[in-house]
Amino acid sequence: MAAGPILRGATAGALTAALAIVAHAAAGGGLPTGPSAALLIAVAAAVGVAGAHLPAVPTAVFLAAGQAGTHIVLATVPAEHAHPSWLMLAAHAVAVAGCARLLTVAERLHAAITRVVHAVLSAGPVPVEAPARVVPVGAVRCVVEARPPPSIRRRGPPVAVA
Repeated sequence: MAAGPILRGATAGALTAALAIVAHAAAGGGLPTGPSAALLIAVAAAVGVAGAHLPAVPTAVFLAAGQAGTHIVLATVPAEHAHPSWLMLAAHAVAVAGCARLLTVAERLHAAITRVVHAVLSAGPVPVEAPARVVPVGAVRCVVEARPPPSIRRRGPPVAVA
């Protein structure tokens, strides 16, 4: 499987979970905890796997199904609200539209960058001419001349201590 569909599915799954949480919290539903968070992750993973293995299906379909699934999970597990409000549905609709557009732009950008990288890498190495002389002959000093003169070192404590 190519990297494009896998990246599309992973991004769709991650965006499904993230935007469902944000849309749900923005509409007053609160943040998921415990079993609702686990089910939310399961729905996002299902959207990601489906998005990776069904490239012919439009991205908006996966995102809409994911938002519906996450809304059902977030609305039924805590049992705090049994019916969807218009604000909640509007938040999920905005999340689907925004994510679908974002993923479409990201897919096009990924395809363009992949083509450029492939073209650069398939062109082969560029020949580089080696210089004729690396170091001029007259400018080199002998290593022996560059050393400082030797010094006398004494090992042991100073005379006043002994």
